[in-house]
Amino acid sequence: MEKNRKGLFSYLSLILFSIFLYSCSMPKIVVLKDPLSAEEHNNLGVAYEKKGLLDLAEKEYKKAIRKKPDWDIPYFNLGNIYYKKGNLKKALQFYKKAVELNPDNTDALNNIAYVYYLLKDYNKAYYYIKKALSKKLKSEYLQTMKEIEEKIYESD
Repeated sequence: MEKNRKGLFSYLSLILFSIFLYSCSMPKIVVLKDPLSAEEHNNLGVAYEKKGLLDLAEKEYKKAIRKKPDWDIPYFNLGNIYYKKGNLKKALQFYKKAVELNPDNTDALNNIAYVYYLLKDYNKAYYYIKKALSKKLKSEYLQTMKEIEEKIYESD
């Protein structure tokens, strides 16, 4: 019986000592690492964008860029967000960054051309759409070219 009391006393002493140490220690801040990859953030952004949640999509694309700053796709997607929000200058900035990172991003080249078209800078629009078409022939690019050419011929 005496042996059980000593064991219990030792156990309780250890618990009380642990509680004392815990109460005297500094609180710890837990910082969680972002578990998503750049690709996953980009995909989440695409899902938000499809639902019309542009602000959430914008945040996810920016997270993707922070994780993988040399990847052109989230820059292109951010350009689309700013285009949809009506901020053409900012859209242009992100489309150009996408092309800077990947000169073969013909969709970005087309979108640059279309933004210049909307800004009524038809010479730059023509330059970029020709560049896109020289790399890939797509019906969307041909439509952009047609609209630009119509404006160029109107102004002659």
